[in-house]
Order: sequence, then structure tokens, then C-alpha cells
Amino acid sequence: MMHVYYADANYLRFTHEATDFSPAQYYDYIIIGGGTAGCPLAATLSESYSVLLLERGRSSDTSVLYESNIFRTLTTGNDSDSPAQNFVSEDGVQHTRARILGGGSMINFGFYSRADDYFYNNAGIEWDMGAIEIAYEWVENSIVTRPARLNRWQTSLFNALLEAGVVPYNGFTFDHVRGTKVGGSTFDDYEIRHGAVELLNNANPDNLDVLVHATVDRIIFSTSNPLGT
Repeated sequence: MMHVYYADANYLRFTHEATDFSPAQYYDYIIIGGGTAGCPLAATLSESYSVLLLERGRSSDTSVLYESNIFRTLTTGNDSDSPAQNFVSEDGVQHTRARILGGGSMINFGFYSRADDYFYNNAGIEWDMGAIEIAYEWVENSIVTRPARLNRWQTSLFNALLEAGVVPYNGFTFDHVRGTKVGGSTFDDYEIRHGAVELLNNANPDNLDVLVHATVDRIIFSTSNPLGT
């Protein structure tokens, strides 16, 4: 098996161990959690503001990049420093959560789809749909692949859905639609993962510090407004 490194991991230039780095005294924004929300938010805000991104897990782990390692990653989670952490919810259900920069996108099955229009139409928010389209395209151009082929498991599921009457067949589309479709994937055609962490490559490196193995003890809310907005 070929050895794989994170593709274009420019974000590692501004990623530091929390115990080895002294943050600036002031940041415009501090983001807690470097997952599928924290990474794109940090990258976007860094275009105009100084940002500190805090992640409790490690910065990288090449084992999670291989599609063939999905099940092993999920079943070997532990309480030390594995990229996945197994836990039992309060109602007794077994779950796995991510503990790595990039969050769940680094341990999931890589299926990508846009949100259902029903969400936007019923959220009670006046969305800028033009900006949302740009955001979708930004993510898709950065880390999403249109699969050239389906593997055996995907083909079996695809055929099962059609045989069960989950129709119509919509072909390939990023959109959330009724029926069966082929969606995007964060695994490329070489079965290598591209998670949300790679969105940090789009950040302004002069405005962003990323700390891993970082712990937040408390959050203090203030009525002051240092940004003057």
C-alpha cells in the first residue's frame, strides 16, 4: 500500500500543540471545536479577522485517510488519543465521536449531499441563497469528488434501494432529492479521504492560529463589544 500524506496540508504551518504555543493576547474570534463547522468558519473569518481555533484532538492521523480503514477507525476508538472516541450516551446507546482536527469528516463514511430545501424554507430565517450557493461550491471544489465508480458495498446498497421502490433514480447530484441518487464523496477516486480540515488551506495564514490538544476550562461572557459593531 502506498504511503499517503494529507493533501496540500498548508494548514499545518499555523497548527500548534496547545502546550507549546503562546496565543496572542487578543483575537477577534475564538472558535471551540475544529470540526465540520469550526474549520470552514475559521477559514472564512480569517479573511477579515484574527481567529484562534481550538481542537481537543490531534492534528492528523494518516490511518484515517484510507477508505479501507473506516471500520477499524470506528471500532478501535479509546479514551486516550485515538482519532475516534467510543462512548455510551445517557440513554445507553453506543456512539462514536471524532477527536481529530476536521471532526466527523475524518472518521465518517464520506457521503456528501447538500441540505434539503425544506430546511431553508421552514427555518424561519431569511437566507441569502446566493451566498449559500457560493459556500456549497467552495466546499465542493475543495474536498468533494464525483465518484467515478461505486464500490461493492455502495453498489449493493444502491441496487437494494431501487429494488425496494425508493424511486425515482436521480443519477448523480449534490442536491437533496427524493428517491435514489449517487451523491458526492469526500473520498477521491484513489479512496483517499479529504476532510473538513483541508478547508483550512483556504484560510489567511496571517490571521489564524490553530491549537490541538486544547482544553477549554470556562467561557466568560462580557457585555463589552471590542469590535465596535
